[in-house]
Amino acid sequence: MKKVKIPQPNIEETYVKEKVQDDRNLAIEAAVVRIMKSRKKLSHMDLVKEVLTILSMFRPQVRSIKQRIENLISREFLARDPDDPNIYLYLA
Repeated sequence: MKKVKIPQPNIEETYVKEKVQDDRNLAIEAAVVRIMKSRKKLSHMDLVKEVLTILSMFRPQVRSIKQRIENLISREFLARDPDDPNIYLYLA
């Protein structure tokens, strides 16, 4: 029998906290756009609930979901309903 030594991977190189957070932000935005594209009009609470059910691989915080929604509003993917500010409209 021969012994073979396999070097351990460097954890610091593969796990970068900022990169993981950026990937999660993109996943949250993609989930929001996917939901809004199919629904066209949805309330804030319903949107957050659906995003949490879609993103089962990690548990995003509600605060980060709200930040991503605000980012999508500023980039003009979503808009608030003029009559009710708790309802979002899909624009694209």
